[in-house]
Amino acid sequence: MNQQPRWILIVFALLLLLPACPAQPPLAVAPSQTIAAADLLAEIESGEPLNYDNAAISGLLDLSHLDRPITQTVKITNSRFLGPANFEGVTFSEPLDMRGCAFMQNVSFAKSHFMGDAKFAGARFLGQADYGAATFSGLASFMSARFQNDTSFGSVQFNGDAIFLDAGFAKDVDYNFAEFFRLGSFGQAHFENVSFLETQFGGHATFQNAIFRGNATFAATHFGSDVVFRSAHFASGSTFGLSSFGGLADFAGVDFKKTAYFGGAKFTDLAYFVDARFERDLILEESRLYSMQLDNVSFAKNSKINLNSADFTKFVVHWMVIEDLMEYNGAAYLALVKNYKNLEWFDDSDECYYQYRKISQDLEPWGWAKISDIVSWLSCGYGVRVSYTIFWCLFSILFFGVIFWAGKGMNKFEIEGMELPGFPGVRPSKKVSLTDALYFSIAMFTTSQAPVNTYPVGVYRHLAMLEGILGWFFLGLFVVVLSAVLIR
Repeated sequence: MNQQPRWILIVFALLLLLPACPAQPPLAVAPSQTIAAADLLAEIESGEPLNYDNAAISGLLDLSHLDRPITQTVKITNSRFLGPANFEGVTFSEPLDMRGCAFMQNVSFAKSHFMGDAKFAGARFLGQADYGAATFSGLASFMSARFQNDTSFGSVQFNGDAIFLDAGFAKDVDYNFAEFFRLGSFGQAHFENVSFLETQFGGHATFQNAIFRGNATFAATHFGSDVVFRSAHFASGSTFGLSSFGGLADFAGVDFKKTAYFGGAKFTDLAYFVDARFERDLILEESRLYSMQLDNVSFAKNSKINLNSADFTKFVVHWMVIEDLMEYNGAAYLALVKNYKNLEWFDDSDECYYQYRKISQDLEPWGWAKISDIVSWLSCGYGVRVSYTIFWCLFSILFFGVIFWAGKGMNKFEIEGMELPGFPGVRPSKKVSLTDALYFSIAMFTTSQAPVNTYPVGVYRHLAMLEGILGWFFLGLFVVVLSAVLIR
């Protein structure tokens, strides 16, 4: 009796899930007609407009031998190219529409020229796809296209907007030496291994929410305007070495799972890395940074930051975030000290300078220079820790006071207001208390002179002299360090 309601619930749940299932690709739809590649070629040569939907083109389609441009509109949508397709060197004078098509084998548009819009949105490329050295004069739309094999857009010239929004690349793809003169949109795209070696982006470029599963190479890439990588995910190595950023570089919320390499990169505007996450190292060696903002950035425990030979005007990240991550380089540390002073983050400046001096002291061989550094470290924290000097002042007073008291190294006497006839007007000495000893130590430390009614005896006279010398040293040091803090 209760089996039927259970089946009803299961069927109802499946019906609810159906809208969430992805639409079937064109491969799963039966074609409405089949066209031989030779017949399609004859139609193209006739100059008549082409308009096919949900067709199947069988055999090898080779237009590479055409000696004239294709002057008619070509619209072949949601169709299958069952054999190889070769459009190498073809000029399309009118718009080309191949949205939703499936290329079952290799296809080549190398050296082709698209005078009008070229629409490949939703297309599927199961074989290799070659667009090398092609020219797109109008819109190039590859929105939601899927490339299942190796793909090349090397040396392609995009004169209009290039839309690769939500495109997917299952294997290697390269845009080496390509030129984007207007918008380059790769938002939400999925890449395996991708290379943008020496690619030129003249307009706005966006890779927002893009996923890079393999190696992502942007070596020597030029971004002439703003570029957005916000919330992108780099699962493997990412290389931006020698790249240049002419506008805003937005890396906010980007997740770098492996080393992020920006060696030799040049940022002429704001490099915005707020909320970025680094699981490995951040390499900025020999980079040029106008302003880099790293608010709320997070680093893994074993991450390192390399700023060797980097030149930066503003590096906005608090020292406590990166203090355990810095690769030691004296010039980089001193540049950070200057940076924090310019930002008026004086506590960060002091902490950075302190760590720099401490590491350099540890690396220095034994000698007078190292001994001098140790004295500077202990006495005043290399000039940035006034608390160290205060501690030594109080410790010296207490230390000598206890010695004078415990060792009975001082005497105390009192002068009466009237002398007795024929007898010095002096009372017998009294036992010195700890309070008296501390009072005597304070006087010796601050003025190098004992109070009028006490004096050291025996070897303790030398200790009193030593305390006076230390007093002059520490008090003078205290004034210097305190003045440096107050002047800021």
